[in-house]
Amino acid sequence: MSEKITSKANPRVKELCSLRDHPSPSRFLIEGKHMVDMAFLAGRLELVIASAKADYPGIPVLEVSEEVLGKIAPSKTPAGLLGVANASNLGRSGDYLLLDRIQDPGNVGTLLRSAASFGFRRVAVLPGTASPFSSKALASSQGAVFALDLILVKDGSSFVEGLKAKGVAVLGTSLREATPISSYLRPRGDIALILGNEGQGMSEELLSVTDENLYIEMEEMESLNVGVAGGIAMYLLKR
Repeated sequence: MSEKITSKANPRVKELCSLRDHPSPSRFLIEGKHMVDMAFLAGRLELVIASAKADYPGIPVLEVSEEVLGKIAPSKTPAGLLGVANASNLGRSGDYLLLDRIQDPGNVGTLLRSAASFGFRRVAVLPGTASPFSSKALASSQGAVFALDLILVKDGSSFVEGLKAKGVAVLGTSLREATPISSYLRPRGDIALILGNEGQGMSEELLSVTDENLYIEMEEMESLNVGVAGGIAMYLLKR
């Protein structure tokens, strides 16, 4: 089923622009063939918006002009294909990644990509963290959002205490009273790794409830970007 829109004033165009600017887990805009393909394969694609022929069996296609596509698309140079998708938690197993006030959506997306790569299938987005459904986070994640259970958390401390009650080992990232990550022996069962704000690190509230804190040994430099540090930590903890 297909329809064509050529006017930027069309109500559906306004609706899609609003969805772009105010995404939610139940509905968000994605851009580019790679992201649309990922959503389709994951069964999370609801609508295709295209300026040329697009074939995704069973998915409605909204055909638009290049001008209309440019108005809707998050980027200044749209790739010709957009989609509306949703993220659904499927009760996945695996380790947890907790994002504590990480404000750069590019870092959030990078961490989602690493989480999917290294088996941290459950990602808790704590208050103050950039939305994983923003266009920049989605672009950085390269479709990882469709391979994860994303949990939007209202109270970080309560969530951590709930994990501990289930026997999950909660690991903070800090230099204070911390263990080198290379010498940490992870226990059997699931773990939860907390990554903190780019400038301030983890909150004191969360640091007070971790089972153990870890740090990455480095030479020359004092710190790493949280997206880089998180990827290294997740990789080392999976070994």
